[in-house]
Amino acid sequence: MRLQKQKVIIDEMITDFYSYQNPTFLKTEYAQLIDVSKANQAGIKKYIQSFLNLRYAWQKTLKYRNYFEYFYPQTGQINKVEALNHHIHAYLEDMNTLKNKITALLGEVRNDIKEVASNKKDIKRFFNTSIEKTEKVFFQVSKPRGIHRHRGMRFFDPDLLKAENVHGFLEIIATSQFDAMLNQECKPQLIAKFTKEKEESFEIAKERWIEMAERHDKQTANYLDVILKRARLPLYRFLNIKSVQEIINSAQNREKRKN
Repeated sequence: MRLQKQKVIIDEMITDFYSYQNPTFLKTEYAQLIDVSKANQAGIKKYIQSFLNLRYAWQKTLKYRNYFEYFYPQTGQINKVEALNHHIHAYLEDMNTLKNKITALLGEVRNDIKEVASNKKDIKRFFNTSIEKTEKVFFQVSKPRGIHRHRGMRFFDPDLLKAENVHGFLEIIATSQFDAMLNQECKPQLIAKFTKEKEESFEIAKERWIEMAERHDKQTANYLDVILKRARLPLYRFLNIKSVQEIINSAQNREKRKN
């Protein structure tokens, strides 16, 4: 099952926020179950936007598995080695953005909850630990990007770099200056040799990043699920709301007991 199709807690929470903000849009049997009179509407409005921003950043990273496998322009102006390199750098950037969105949200929730919580030290400790954990979870992804950016260098996948260098040499072979010195009988063999090396190196790099994206997709989905489940209860207490599904289940149980 694709992660995009899974039932995930971030979607459930956004649904809860919208339901408390605009219950009139729900079916009557659901709207009448939701008491918005004591809900923290200002907080709900703020967290709808924060959660939507986080969801957008997360969903954006989930697209890269397909980018790595399929997204290559059918034009001679951009070769597939160059396209994969572009995808890799964009992926590293977007994964770093996702990490920042998660830490920002955790910090936002921490600051709001500790203002009203009786166990302020425990709340602060939990969210600070979660922020530190987020840095560790994303460290292996962001490490090569961060190191090379700090040194003023680009990050290069070793096999993709080999493919790019071979592609550059094939371009040199095609120049009139090189061609004039080249034994023309050897030219097809030389081109075939380097074309094969380019294709093999490209495919190795491509498969590596497809597998890496799949692995990271599972890790980030599971991690988001864990931290949001743990943050949900104290956040809902701050917002003075309940899970809509919990409300519906309670109503259904009452009906069953009546019958």
